[in-house]
Amino acid sequence: MWRRTRRQTARLQKLHGWVGSVDPFAAPFTAAEASALQHRMQGDVVLSSDGGYASARQLSNYAFQNFPLLIAYCEVFADVHACLAFAHQHGLWVTTRSGGHSTAGFSTNNGMVIDTSRMNGVYVDPQAKQAVVGPGTNWAHLNATLADYQLHVPTGVCGDVCVAGFMQGGGYGLTSRKFGMNCDNVVEMLVMLADGRIARASEKVNDDLFWAMRGGTGNNFGILLQATYRLEPLRRLWGFGLRWTIDQAPAAMVAMQSGYMANGVSNDLGYMGAFVFESQPEGKPALPVLIMRGVYWGSRADGLKLLQPLLKDTGATLQLDREGSYNELNDWLFETPEPVPNCPDLAREDKQSTIIAKRLKLKDWKKVCERFAASPNPWSCFAIEPYGGKINELPREKTAFIHRDADMDFFVDVFWMTDQQQREIQAWLDDCMRVLDGVGNGESYQNYPRISQLDYRKRYWAEAFDRLLYVKRKVDPKNFFHYAQSVSPAKGQKWPKVAKGDVVVVEAWSPAAIAIDI
Repeated sequence: MWRRTRRQTARLQKLHGWVGSVDPFAAPFTAAEASALQHRMQGDVVLSSDGGYASARQLSNYAFQNFPLLIAYCEVFADVHACLAFAHQHGLWVTTRSGGHSTAGFSTNNGMVIDTSRMNGVYVDPQAKQAVVGPGTNWAHLNATLADYQLHVPTGVCGDVCVAGFMQGGGYGLTSRKFGMNCDNVVEMLVMLADGRIARASEKVNDDLFWAMRGGTGNNFGILLQATYRLEPLRRLWGFGLRWTIDQAPAAMVAMQSGYMANGVSNDLGYMGAFVFESQPEGKPALPVLIMRGVYWGSRADGLKLLQPLLKDTGATLQLDREGSYNELNDWLFETPEPVPNCPDLAREDKQSTIIAKRLKLKDWKKVCERFAASPNPWSCFAIEPYGGKINELPREKTAFIHRDADMDFFVDVFWMTDQQQREIQAWLDDCMRVLDGVGNGESYQNYPRISQLDYRKRYWAEAFDRLLYVKRKVDPKNFFHYAQSVSPAKGQKWPKVAKGDVVVVEAWSPAAIAIDI
């Protein structure tokens, strides 16, 4: 969800002391073979002995320190094909990466990372109101490009998160109540399968793969090569920010849930809520508060009318008030008056989500507020992503993003700098989740994975998991794409048998579509 600044990223990439060393002789390939791969690619191959390895291996979250044997920056489809062939030839475990923002570190491994961040083209057809977008396109670039045409697709708050991972996990943004999840706006994808063949996925062809890749998460079914989005007209918006004290917060959350989520206010109002610690004058402890940051597709006056129950009845203060484009407001709202969350540049992060579908009582929200105020450090955040509107209009079975009958996704985001802080804050996170699971519906948003969630199959996909497992077996029968929380049989469960004749339809037009012998 959150925006990560270029300053944070740059500082992470300069941590040469954390480079470590990978014994080149431990690699199952020679330097000459890696050089041959480089000669076949438009992009670049980075080995542990290269000067750029320190920044190439680093994710946005400093908590994960992996040392891949090889990192390949792909620029065209044929690069991806060459990398897959190399991985099969040398028995390498492959992880795909676009922006490197997996909250559980699933964007890296100690084998081979196929990085698609340079496949970031955006091709807009303003007449058809569609855009063909590369998997490595980040939201800052896409939002700025679409602003030129006054067109829009729901995107995340963090400008350097990229299409591939975000979309395949669902993809929530400020305008999702108006236009749906990011994945709901995809009309077609091109996907390279584990054997190097290219499949087109849409409602008309490979519709099961199309269903699975909208919520089934990345690095499961194939490597996304491009996505075609349906776009919506979007011009000027009114941006706003509300603030409550922690004592006012329980009543505010009751009002928010009853009137501004699944059953409530116009879908033209989109927002996110957060419990944060507000900085105070030097020497004073940070103050726990509840904030709301949002946009309204209409006039300031009409937007204020919709917010009157919160302003009048719950004691909210209008903290931010500005008109602008989505691109302008998306940045400004979560940086003013201070960043959300407000943590050190090099802080490490963990988070966990719960989906809340039932109406909580005042006493429930009081418990939540008490838990938040007890945070061991002032960098923690409780965040609210309200559902309803277009999100909830689709049935659960429409996509592999199943959370269509809920009021909100509520997640706890924690940060630390030292090992001692990590032990304290993760214990507090566990305690918070025990409280939240008591009011949640047993599900979690799959775009915020936590490595300790052993019941992830049920929490992310619930009744859709068996269908997801079937599609996985069909398109990746040897389970080439895998990681700690990939689509795989649970303990005691077997892989399903794929029906005879149920095969993937592949494209024949690309030179890269030649199947790899695996």
